Amino acid sequence: RKVIKGGSWKDIARFLQTDAIDYEYKDRARSYIGFRCVMPHIGEEPSNK
Repeated sequence: RKVIKGGSWKDIARFLQTDAIDYEYKDRARSYIGFRCVMPHIGEEPSNK
């Protein structure tokens, strides 16, 4: 089995916490298991107001 941490687009709010842990079989592919890529927004600099 593999450990699944955090939540996905299909989960309810309590599973979206970073400390949420679940398990899945290693030989199973799921559309909701993967990783997230995060990058800063490209565009205007934020105002200091």
